[in-house]
Amino acid sequence: MPRSVLILILALSAVAFASCSTAPAPKPGPPPFVARSTTLAVTTGIKVLTNVAMPSGFAPIPSRLPMWMENGEEIGVVGTQGGHTIMYGLGGAAWRTGRILAAETGPAAAETGTIADLAVSPNGLTLATAMVAPGGDRVDVIIRDLIATGPGNVIANFNGRYDSISMSWLNDATIALALRQHPEPPEEPGASEEAPKSDPDQADVEPPPTRADGLQVIVITGAGSVLPLKLSCPMSTLSWSAHGVYAVGQGDAGAPPVIVDRRASTCTRFHLRQPIHVLDWDKNDEGSFLYVAPDPTGHTIGVFKYNIPTGAEHLMGVSTGGAAFANSSNTLTLGNRELTFKVAIERPREPVTAQIAVAQPDLTQIDVKSLGFDTWPEMLAQSTMAFSTGADEAAMEIYAPSKPIPWRKIVTYSIHYDSAFLLAEGPAQGIVNMSWSLRGRWLAFLDGDATIGTVMTVLEPPR
Repeated sequence: MPRSVLILILALSAVAFASCSTAPAPKPGPPPFVARSTTLAVTTGIKVLTNVAMPSGFAPIPSRLPMWMENGEEIGVVGTQGGHTIMYGLGGAAWRTGRILAAETGPAAAETGTIADLAVSPNGLTLATAMVAPGGDRVDVIIRDLIATGPGNVIANFNGRYDSISMSWLNDATIALALRQHPEPPEEPGASEEAPKSDPDQADVEPPPTRADGLQVIVITGAGSVLPLKLSCPMSTLSWSAHGVYAVGQGDAGAPPVIVDRRASTCTRFHLRQPIHVLDWDKNDEGSFLYVAPDPTGHTIGVFKYNIPTGAEHLMGVSTGGAAFANSSNTLTLGNRELTFKVAIERPREPVTAQIAVAQPDLTQIDVKSLGFDTWPEMLAQSTMAFSTGADEAAMEIYAPSKPIPWRKIVTYSIHYDSAFLLAEGPAQGIVNMSWSLRGRWLAFLDGDATIGTVMTVLEPPR
């Protein structure tokens, strides 16, 4: 790979989103999706395929990325509206026809409750929803066939109150549901001294339901089945490796990070006690993953590469949240090569050049590319990256100093073409969630919040 320095040409003649399309959504059809602009201006010349305004009051949820479903025919977006979590599907011509795919209340809800998690199967044809029933003492798993009508059906129930609920698909027919029970209060003295006597004139009373805990493997085909996997570690939100051999429990206030080996049915504590955030797994090396964690002082963050079989760990970047594995197992890390934990902590607002580093798997060669503008360490720590394995291309959300509020830039970097480009920019208001289409041809992002409005935009990055 050439060691060229990439300078972005910041040609920023804004193109208003509203000019891209004006066709309203078909009627009738909930909700009314119409095109309008929001906080980001697209760089002149970039092909915008669509921009669709979400219903009034809809707000993206951080890290809930747009979901490409049905081979790209429909895009699922998750957010909050009216105090409830809701998932819309945008399909049809230019993804302008909207429907509700999951809801907590109303006629489009499979049942009333609170959505704890949602996940789309790898083939993009089935939606799974983990719903906490009213009262909070049961979790139902709802399956919806996305090419059929109807809100879906409950396929499994788990009794109890839970402090952590997370769900992932291991393949098109298997769901992994991680549950951590809420601790039960101790029994009052004398409460269990004498069991209640049965009444011979009454029908047999059902025993109290068994409370589930830990990892539940749910097979949705045929008659369906649930296989509990007994593990010694308390569960937190799981991130799974490419083929479902390993999972990392990322930790939270009630549980430390753990590593699950599904093949060996084991669970071990990670070497950190603070929560971590897994960014990506190496598709070619099942046990290697990238994660974000606090530095030893807890004043900033770093990106680390960890290998489960060997326990080897490497620092990849300081004060950054953007990193991914490429198809070749190379890593891409957003940051600055001169930045250290000491500098990031002591001088969080010292200008540094935004750079991207491409490192070989053994770290013997690292190519650093300049993105052509300055940022601050504390802003780099808020950066994100979405990577397309189909195109071998990264899309990055990066912030730059500006008054009265920071400036947000959406930048792509292509490994194949060794080039970067500024896609869009604007004031750092609201939330931006990005994801690539299945083959990496298009990039979708949700932009906005409940106050200024939210728009889904799909564009085709230049190459």
